Amino acid sequence: MQDRLDPRLKKLLVRLPLSAVLAILLWFAILDHPWGGLVTRVSEWWIRAAERTKVTRLAFDDGLVVVQRSDLSTRSEIPAFSAAPITANLVLLLALLFATPPALRASAYPARAAAALGALLVTQVLHLSFTVQTLYALQLGAWSAVSWPRWQREVVATARYFFDIMGKYAVPFVFWVITLRLGEEDEAAKPNAAPAKGRRKKARRGA
Repeated sequence: MQDRLDPRLKKLLVRLPLSAVLAILLWFAILDHPWGGLVTRVSEWWIRAAERTKVTRLAFDDGLVVVQRSDLSTRSEIPAFSAAPITANLVLLLALLFATPPALRASAYPARAAAALGALLVTQVLHLSFTVQTLYALQLGAWSAVSWPRWQREVVATARYFFDIMGKYAVPFVFWVITLRLGEEDEAAKPNAAPAKGRRKKARRGA
């Protein structure tokens, strides 16, 4: 079975455990709070852009996303939830990117990896936004029942639980595979370009 494996895949599997340890260390030592703060700020901008009346304020406080609405009573409890369940899938993507052996990397691999990180950020913003909307729709008592029709409550809750249960684990693998596929397409196009250059040089010599 091992003999049938692509040598590049073997290298990937060998590198993956160490890459996972490195990604986890980076997460806890450097990335956790800055990345969580970035996702929170972008999510606030996205939510406020969709609101008719700009009432939502999000703050990132020591790993927690604090949710405030200016139209609710100041005596109401201020909701907050941990950002890590939403943002920690960055570790999965980093581990896969670090583990990718040079044989699978195209010349534009750094740019592809940066695009994958940007795409992951977008999905995390959507996940956090649906989490906030689900809080509004389901967890604010009578105000939620009055302000949110049933179909809207079901839509935002379904979207949030999709990310909670499956989406946040799947998207790092999807973006990593897309990065590799785009790299293979770039490498496949190079041999076709080389003969064309050779033909142009021969034509110039003949002239």
